Amino acid sequence: MPTKKRKTPTLPATVRDHLAEVLGGDPVPAGASEVRVPGLGTVTAYHAVRTGAGNAAAAAVLAADGSVTPLAEFVAGLGHDPFVPDFTHVPVRPPVPRDPVTIDPARNDWRLDRCDRHTETITVTVPPNGATPKADVYLLADTTGSMSPVLDAVKAGADAILGDPALAAFDVAWGVGNYRDFPVPTPNSYAFQHQQSPTTDHTAAGLAIGAWSADEGGDTSEGQLYALHQLATDAGIGWRADSKRIVVWFGDAPGHDPICTDLTGLASAITEASATADLVGAGITVVAVSTTTGPADALDDDPQGDAGDYTTCPGTGSPGQATRITAATPGGTHVSGIDPGSIVATLSALIAAAVKATGNVHLEATGDTAQFVGSISPAGGYGPLAGDETHVLTFEVVWVGTRACTERDQEFTGTIDVVADGVVVASKKVRVVVPKCRYHYVVEVVCGTRPPTDHDDGHDDRDGPCAVVPGRYATAVLIDNPTTCPARIEKRFAPVVLDGKTIGREPDVVPAKPFAKLELPAGHATMDDCCALDEAVGHGKGLLVGVLDIVSDRALEVRVVHTADGGRGSVGAPSITTRSVEARRAP
Repeated sequence: MPTKKRKTPTLPATVRDHLAEVLGGDPVPAGASEVRVPGLGTVTAYHAVRTGAGNAAAAAVLAADGSVTPLAEFVAGLGHDPFVPDFTHVPVRPPVPRDPVTIDPARNDWRLDRCDRHTETITVTVPPNGATPKADVYLLADTTGSMSPVLDAVKAGADAILGDPALAAFDVAWGVGNYRDFPVPTPNSYAFQHQQSPTTDHTAAGLAIGAWSADEGGDTSEGQLYALHQLATDAGIGWRADSKRIVVWFGDAPGHDPICTDLTGLASAITEASATADLVGAGITVVAVSTTTGPADALDDDPQGDAGDYTTCPGTGSPGQATRITAATPGGTHVSGIDPGSIVATLSALIAAAVKATGNVHLEATGDTAQFVGSISPAGGYGPLAGDETHVLTFEVVWVGTRACTERDQEFTGTIDVVADGVVVASKKVRVVVPKCRYHYVVEVVCGTRPPTDHDDGHDDRDGPCAVVPGRYATAVLIDNPTTCPARIEKRFAPVVLDGKTIGREPDVVPAKPFAKLELPAGHATMDDCCALDEAVGHGKGLLVGVLDIVSDRALEVRVVHTADGGRGSVGAPSITTRSVEARRAP
């Protein structure tokens, strides 16, 4: 809602004289309302405060014939207050369907070995009527002396505010409280009065609003920073745990800054900065309304302009408090220039916008599976989001294997939650299995012929197989399952020399690719050799050098046999070596 430009009314001479007499000092205009009354014509109510005493307030009515009457006397004679809008008709709240927030994919099942990394794209869809179906709206009123016409209007329009059809799709609970100022008990009976914890009982909330009365206040600056601090930190306020929290604060004067410990009895002084931090920490959205019944800039006015009641607590605050506080909270807003005639419509519109809007939507990993979430981006989520359109939000979640394997599969469960303004509005289940350790038998393989080179040092061809000297080579791997249970085996091979060409010399690397799976029965044996690897990788007639990884879910007996000779025309018997291959435990 745009900010209204405040126009300070001019007091007619007869009205000024009357108000000066009532106030005992020079009157400062604080708003005017004009209406037509049957039989009387156009009448205007003028409100004023005494110079240097912002809460010494008075009001008078100027009739069409030029007569001036105190407002209370005029209202009593008429039998009703014509300056308060008529809210006798409150629309019936029709049922409104509500679409849920959705998360896609709807669940996760991961198998993560240590150091695995997977990136998942998650899409969150927020419907037009907002992300948070439950909202706690706390009405916080300045009830010092100058606020009388505003309070009267809000009390008259309470049913219209509480029963606004725009909120029909939401579970809204209403809290009520008001503030005045320190020192207490003189000149103020209290600084903050918490009247009603958030409730869906409109009667209870309406009674609390109806109990407001304009009185006290002393100097112009008030004690709202204390009230805001209490709303954010006092568990007795009764915010519902799964609801969006909204404070709707309206008044006509800035707040003392700081409020010192000798006034509050707290361990530290309350400042604008500390109150703002409290509100942000509590996830509270603040909507502020500056009314026309006080100084020109109302809640944003200079808090040191008239702050004489705090004799032991020198002020350091600056103008613009409400604008800064609301801007710091998610989805907060501040409007100014609101007169008694428009306060109810303004509050209703701002409340509906705040309830429907979403300050922030982000993802949170919870439960035992949170340890596998390497990152969520954007980390801060999205917002603020308008409440009158669909929002499709995309997140990237990086899943990382962080747990070492053990003798058995490890299973972890948790959730990825969609959190809107501090409330979980959608969730998906996550299951992560860390596979048990397997047995790895890693064998070096040399197959084929390395022909002689033109030079006897064997290093003239950098693209050739410098790894071995000229000759013929063969490798056989003997695999035995000595257990009483079948063994599930997977074979992987990484060639570093293929068909006589070196492809895996550092810094080049070659992946170990699976090429066969089998189940080896108990008490059975099998073998891999150069012929089997030729079928798997097609290494041709040239030299093959590589690494064979035999992976089993059970312990095996594995031996490797290497045979070599000098090739055709060589003299002497070929060499044969054999060794047992030790198992390594890994995923």
